[in-house]
Amino acid sequence: MLAACYGVDRLFQIGHVVFPASVACLVVLFLALLLAEQVLGEHRTRRLVACIEVPGGWSLRWISVFFTPSFVLLPLSPPIGVVEVFKMIAVFAPQGRLQTSHHRACRRNGRRDGRDPNDRSDPGRGRALGDTEPEPEPEPSYSLRPSQVHLADAAAPDSVDSTGTSTPTMPSDLPPQATLPPPRAKRWAVVIAANLDVVTYFWLFVLVGIPVYYSTGYAMPIQLTFSILTYFGALALPPTWRQFLHPVLVSALFTVLGIWVIGLTIGRDLDTTLREYKVGANYARVWNGTHQLPGAGDMFSTALDASIIALALPMYQYRRELKQHFAAIVIPNIVVSVASLFAYPSICFAIGITAERSLAFASRSLTLALAIPATANLGGDANTGAAVAIMSGIVGVLVGQRLLAMMKIPEDDYVTRGVTLGANSSAMATALLLRTDPRAAALSSLAMSLFGAITVLFTSIPPIANAVRSLVGL
Repeated sequence: MLAACYGVDRLFQIGHVVFPASVACLVVLFLALLLAEQVLGEHRTRRLVACIEVPGGWSLRWISVFFTPSFVLLPLSPPIGVVEVFKMIAVFAPQGRLQTSHHRACRRNGRRDGRDPNDRSDPGRGRALGDTEPEPEPEPSYSLRPSQVHLADAAAPDSVDSTGTSTPTMPSDLPPQATLPPPRAKRWAVVIAANLDVVTYFWLFVLVGIPVYYSTGYAMPIQLTFSILTYFGALALPPTWRQFLHPVLVSALFTVLGIWVIGLTIGRDLDTTLREYKVGANYARVWNGTHQLPGAGDMFSTALDASIIALALPMYQYRRELKQHFAAIVIPNIVVSVASLFAYPSICFAIGITAERSLAFASRSLTLALAIPATANLGGDANTGAAVAIMSGIVGVLVGQRLLAMMKIPEDDYVTRGVTLGANSSAMATALLLRTDPRAAALSSLAMSLFGAITVLFTSIPPIANAVRSLVGL
């Protein structure tokens, strides 16, 4: 997957195309699987998907932790005044309106064929690869009323004497048999299996990270394992806490504090430690021949590219839903992307945010891989663009489901939920939907890709980019 992504990236560099190779590979992989199904047949395509799911399934399972470097590196961003911070927070309020427009467009589209978009009996619903059509359950032939026969009466059959007369057998008064506890070895096996990842990364931190760091000064092993351990700790929080304390935020906060303390032990300040965390030597630069050793953030960004490509798997799995609701995805994304491109910079600049930071808000709903080139095309502040893009994802994950519930969106309306969260909160919301509703995650992946591609395309056209810049006085 990364080799293909590297090849696409090289082609883009040769053609001077400003577009993330990972998102391009997502679209290419999805179209390639659709073509393979037509040419090779569904059975052979399943075997091909099974091979891709080995790395793809792993990267999708841990996609959330790959977002932490963007928050870990926030202390390196230029300082922002308190008043301007509150103004930037206030700009996030229109996101609810964007979600409402998505919701209404999706519901109108769902009623065009006379079918309720929340109907669970949709014949076009996608199925997991390898699954078969479920057989209808037979009607029960027994009564659903509770039985009137006591267990004591059914404990033993009646005895029959020599005359053929049946006499009831009284149940024996036996003490209840206590269940034997499992052996100690089995209990330890269950505990170790449940915490195998934590134990593995803990010993890598102790046996690899610490010796390498204090003997050579190379920080990647100790920072990488420490970041993963903090993420496991954040996942251990009670579910009610995680509704407000997102694991990515909690993990990033404790990662900054932890690697800061580790750096102080050998005389390195926070700025130096964070610059070691991500040096820009991801897989593409390493394969280009750079001799710089990667940092922990570079390892995460490399795995994040693989995760974005792997989003093509749930899109293919629920390809029937994508085809059925294609208009509900395309039309709202085009309208909202154009509106966001012109509205957000104008609103931000009108309330007193600087011109460069106002331009960065044009890409606030994009995934980070798309927000960076879109912001660069407009001449906006890259640090602000990265921060607001990540914060849009966090806000969508934390409050998006509540807003949809307040607007009375049914939980099984996967079209509205997938399109709304994907277009407004990009990859972080898609990562959440992968665990809660895979069908919505498939639509979210397509909405995220389409919304970002439209925005990057429009910002790459000089007349449109100049028109947006003129809104902030540039």
